[in-house]
Amino acid sequence: MLSTFISGFHAHDVRFALKPGEGSDAVHSSPQYSFAVTRLHSTAGVAGTGLTLTLGAGNNVVCDLISLLAPAIVGREIEELMSDFGKTLRSLCDHDQIRWLGPHKGAVHLAVASITNACFDLWAKSRGLPLWRLLLDLTPEQVVSLTDLSYLEDCLDKRAALEILRANQKDRSLREPILARGYPGYDTSVGWLGFGEAQIRENAKRRSGSGLSGFQAESWLGERADRYPAGTHAARDRGQSDSDYA
Repeated sequence: MLSTFISGFHAHDVRFALKPGEGSDAVHSSPQYSFAVTRLHSTAGVAGTGLTLTLGAGNNVVCDLISLLAPAIVGREIEELMSDFGKTLRSLCDHDQIRWLGPHKGAVHLAVASITNACFDLWAKSRGLPLWRLLLDLTPEQVVSLTDLSYLEDCLDKRAALEILRANQKDRSLREPILARGYPGYDTSVGWLGFGEAQIRENAKRRSGSGLSGFQAESWLGERADRYPAGTHAARDRGQSDSDYA
């Protein structure tokens, strides 16, 4: 396998306009779905892409933080980087100046997450594997080395994490059928809080033929609560009794 070095990066501020009511819930009335995207370039010609989601305003702040933090991994070989990624993750969060902006929360957390996702994507592509397969092939020791447990070490240190992973290896074969069956999915777009009852009914009816058996609708206990019992019943009332509703 040829060595793959990270040769550069770009941060992209990508935003998507939503139709009225879409994406709304009890707190967010007019979101604009936005991605803070990290694009890692490599000497092998493959690129790793990572993203985190924001709701519009401030997405550029996350992208600016990506541009400040990502230079630390440029020049690193991807296998070497991922062999002890937890240490790199800790160093990104503990940047001696930027950490005052919040290493484990807020905009810094989102920026580090975007960079992290890009690293994992590049790692999988450099090996020619889907990421899920790469992760399943790792030993417990390799899994633990990917993580930064510094904020959990009072209740979960590396030794305890290894014990949990090793203990669950013995019955791993019992869980492997999910690889052929797949995980159940659900649709979150049926019942946004800004939708009326008629729209929820129409969305539920249309989605029920899509192959997804689960639906989600937003509810609210404030001033709009009076119309939402009807809305939630509308999502249930779609002639598909074996569907799940959340």
